[in-house]
Amino acid sequence: MSNGGIVDISTGAAQAVGRYFSVISVIPSALYVVFVYLLIASGSWTHSPNWERAFTSLEHISIGGIGALVFLSIGLGLVIHPIQFALVQFLEGYWGTARFAQFIRAQRILRYQRLCEDLDKVKAEAIETLHSLPEEGADYPVHLAQLTSRRGEAARILDNFPRADSNIMPTRLGNMLRRYESQSGVQYGMDALQAVPHLLLIAPPNHVEYVNDQRSQLDLTVRFTFISLAASATAVFFMWPYGFWILIAAIPYMLAYLTYRGAVVAAGHYGSSFDTLINLDRFLLYEQLHLPLPVDTNAERLTNEKMKGLFEYGPANVEYKHPEPGSGAEAATKLGPASVMPQAWSAATVIPGVPSLGLSIAANAGPTPSSAITSPTSRPGRSVPSATSRIMAG
Repeated sequence: MSNGGIVDISTGAAQAVGRYFSVISVIPSALYVVFVYLLIASGSWTHSPNWERAFTSLEHISIGGIGALVFLSIGLGLVIHPIQFALVQFLEGYWGTARFAQFIRAQRILRYQRLCEDLDKVKAEAIETLHSLPEEGADYPVHLAQLTSRRGEAARILDNFPRADSNIMPTRLGNMLRRYESQSGVQYGMDALQAVPHLLLIAPPNHVEYVNDQRSQLDLTVRFTFISLAASATAVFFMWPYGFWILIAAIPYMLAYLTYRGAVVAAGHYGSSFDTLINLDRFLLYEQLHLPLPVDTNAERLTNEKMKGLFEYGPANVEYKHPEPGSGAEAATKLGPASVMPQAWSAATVIPGVPSLGLSIAANAGPTPSSAITSPTSRPGRSVPSATSRIMAG
């Protein structure tokens, strides 16, 4: 198929600027360029579209034409690449302080808060009814299945939101990312937004690569969402004089919706990778910071509460445990973690494309505006996580 050839050529040409750029930027850009080419080749700029002519033109495109499409694809990718951060922020729900933007933002936050309250009630009622459901009667299996399904679905949807009302965001993507920002590491008294940037510098390369892969999936789906919306707007621009042909714009719009929902799923996997990183590698962080290894989780939480203050430039006092002179631990501290890693890890001590520091990818966003319009208390039956309102970004 001609599309595939053009995409393959674009990917190969972009390898000079890295795999991350080629996947995240060139492939979506190439699809948009081909889409616009078909609109132009159909003649829709001057008359009703002739799609047979458009696809025939693409099938018999010359080498020079392929080169032009490749050049435009890479150029468009380079132009959009720097605003990837802003695209994710926008889809999360960071829309600025303008009055209209804040009005829309507040309404959507309230809508999701009401949804979570309703789901909490549905879940609680299902659990209560299950406990009192008599096991006699022919209808018992039916009622059991219905109540179990209702409880499970309510719990599944609630799992896409932060536990505290004050952390609710105005979009699905923002809520998924905020959930992990506020909950990752909380069981250890650790703030993920403070700890993860440090962990990414000392964790084994295969762990960091796993986080990078999840971030790439998130960025790819966000980029496809943006490109699909741009393609839909472009189709409206070309097709509005030709009656029902304007419905062509619905195709990329539906794709934008599907890729956005995919971005929400990818955000969940990305956040889960931070959970995994903290669970597996937090003791490496304690060693690198010359902290005594905790004997139990209570001691770990106390130490991490103090470290939060230090990370925030506070006056907290922490007891250090320095390695003995000449010990292996001292040498590892001087030479870096790669010197004590297995040989399979040491080849990748410098990790390109480390993801931005912070799950929501929102730079210094400050306290969420939702705190100004909602009670800071959590919903009934849901604990408030220990999470900072400041979001760090690389």
